[in-house]
Amino acid sequence: MRSCATAVLVVLLFGSTLRAQDKPQPQPTPAAFDAQVASHLLLQLSEALQGHSQKQFLALFDLARMKDGSLFKEQINSFFAQTESIRVHLNLADTSMEGDKAMLAVDAEMEAAPVNGSAITRKSERLYFAVATASNSWRFIELQPRSFFSLP
Repeated sequence: MRSCATAVLVVLLFGSTLRAQDKPQPQPTPAAFDAQVASHLLLQLSEALQGHSQKQFLALFDLARMKDGSLFKEQINSFFAQTESIRVHLNLADTSMEGDKAMLAVDAEMEAAPVNGSAITRKSERLYFAVATASNSWRFIELQPRSFFSLP
């Protein structure tokens, strides 16, 4: 009788352990948005540009939430196809929160060498980004002016 009670207890304990493991674990929430998070996003953006990785670049954007996100993707694909190399310097000028979105003002300088061997394009402009959480991380959901990432 005692071994039967022990066996039932073991089964109950084992079953409750399995049920506890079956519960979905809460997804980690992204860190609160601050200047450090903004700087990290801008570093990733510049590394993707300078590494000439349109896949890494576009992964930083939530294209589904962007107005005309598919057009932006086409523009970026064209920009990368037309450039041989890209050098960029991004300087965070200002951050603010508007509801659940972070707004960034970024002073950007870029040199893009076209694949056709024509003259290097140099640009210097203030860019404005909107950033929001997506898939438990921060992603760009807007960029203005988008023309910064195009060749003349």
